Amino acid sequence: MPTTAAAEKHAVPKVTDPQGNSSEPEAARPPAPSSSTERDIEEGRDSYRPGGFHPVYIADIYADKYQVLSKIGYGVYSTVWLVRDLTKPDGDEHKFRALKVLSAESYAQDHPIFEWEILTHLRDDGNKKEPGYAYICHLVDDFEHQGPNGAHVCLVFELMGETLRTFPTWFNDDQLPYKVIHRFTIQLLLALDYAHGCGVIHTDIKPDNIFVKFRDTSQIETGYLVQTQIPKQNRAEETYTPIQSIPLCNFYFNEEDWRNMHQFDIALGDWGVASWTTKHLTETIQPVALRAPEILIKAPWDATVGWWNLGALLLELYPAVRMFSGRGPPDGRYEVKWHIAEIVDLFGPFPKELLEKGDQNIVRDIFDDDGRPKGIGPLGRPPLESEAFMPGLREDGRKEFGSFLRAMMKIDPADRLSTEDLLRHPWLGAIK
Repeated sequence: MPTTAAAEKHAVPKVTDPQGNSSEPEAARPPAPSSSTERDIEEGRDSYRPGGFHPVYIADIYADKYQVLSKIGYGVYSTVWLVRDLTKPDGDEHKFRALKVLSAESYAQDHPIFEWEILTHLRDDGNKKEPGYAYICHLVDDFEHQGPNGAHVCLVFELMGETLRTFPTWFNDDQLPYKVIHRFTIQLLLALDYAHGCGVIHTDIKPDNIFVKFRDTSQIETGYLVQTQIPKQNRAEETYTPIQSIPLCNFYFNEEDWRNMHQFDIALGDWGVASWTTKHLTETIQPVALRAPEILIKAPWDATVGWWNLGALLLELYPAVRMFSGRGPPDGRYEVKWHIAEIVDLFGPFPKELLEKGDQNIVRDIFDDDGRPKGIGPLGRPPLESEAFMPGLREDGRKEFGSFLRAMMKIDPADRLSTEDLLRHPWLGAIK
């Protein structure tokens, strides 16, 4: 594995606005402590209660085959563990997997989610020959486990190296090269197209949920398990103590791969808040700064919300510039009307046809008769295709990139292009 300065500085890059003000990505912010009297690790001690998380210990064996080796992540509803499949022989590339142990309340009657059903559907009921199938983080196995805090759904996944939250730090200036952005954009378009064809909407496209695929699983045994110090646990403890996650981000590719990082592949994962096209988990979706116009005004939404979400994210991934913040005077707090003002500033007024479908209380409060926010004049921001939004690109490159983003990010969902049309766009040139 590389032992360069790039590996040593592997951390979350900062995101700036077009004026150059630095802001920490939402996903990078640490969770609020679960207790004011103790410094809890990650998900916190208070998560381990009836209906909550399951206490997992290193060397535990689940479903008579998955042996826990290390904690590699956690989330609002789960912890994630590196496991060894004891049924696989040494040298098998599928020997190591990721085990996601959901909280007991995830599938309780008052906390329903669709993750288990959606993952099974994406794996089993779609056309595996579709190109987008390869760019989804698929479920390998699933089972239920009874523990002291309840019954827990356990999901086993293909192992991934890291997410796009940290992957840019391998490159100069913590920015993904243009060539890499092209490749990943095509793969994400195909992944979303496959999901939409299966009647599934991701609803939460952000760097944390886009995974870089493993290139060399031998690095787990020869590197990760040798060079990392797995935290000690006390099985006799009265109250379970969470342990620190140790990600795999430095141990999933070799020296040869290091020289060809533009050939890496990604997979869209974490379908925990995904919805069916015919049944929504919730009506408030997407990371706040990446929310589509129809979500902001509480209009009906469909799979096309993904195009807006992805378009706003691409700009953030490439030059680490955030398209929207929603922060307005006097104190810089987020407000929907300022978010809408930023959208109008770049993409023009909201069409009447869309406003008629929104919550009329919101529409009357925010919009004038021309589809612009009341009382907010021009923001004075540079245009989307400017050096401020797309630093480092030549003028022709900025125009082409901007044209692609505008093709994805039509304010009216009815105007957004199909996957095939987006892939034909000159910026990608995927289909001639």
